[in-house]
Amino acid sequence: MSDPYRFAQPQSGSEPRRDDTPSTQGRYAVRALLWLLIIVGAAANATTSLGGFHPLISVAFGLLTVLGIVLLVVHHLRNRR
Repeated sequence: MSDPYRFAQPQSGSEPRRDDTPSTQGRYAVRALLWLLIIVGAAANATTSLGGFHPLISVAFGLLTVLGIVLLVVHHLRNRR
């Protein structure tokens, strides 16, 4: 019976994974873009809320910000180590 809490031993012929693999670099790029989406959406939401724009414009930017937060959480959960 295998122990689910035991760390698997690396194969004798396998090499350790490096942190600069393309998948890791792509993961950082997606994370940076999602953070940028959240920051820009929040700033635009604050600007349109305080600037006297139509409320639907503010709601749209708010939804964009919430979408960015949800996508960032989903991205984090899918790419946990």
